[in-house]
Amino acid sequence: MSDMSDESKAARDCPACAALLGQVDKAAREYDRSAETDARVRLRRHARAEHGRELPLPW
Repeated sequence: MSDMSDESKAARDCPACAALLGQVDKAAREYDRSAETDARVRLRRHARAEHGRELPLPW
């Protein structure tokens, strides 16, 4: 299993990750690049603080 699938599974199992990914997707669908970037930053900070993982860029 690749690292990306492990991260995807962890994201689905964590309510905060799932909510933040939802914000990223919503902002992307609405072409709100500022909100998308903000959500990606919050997701990266959450992953680092709560899961001890650094998400690969462009996250």
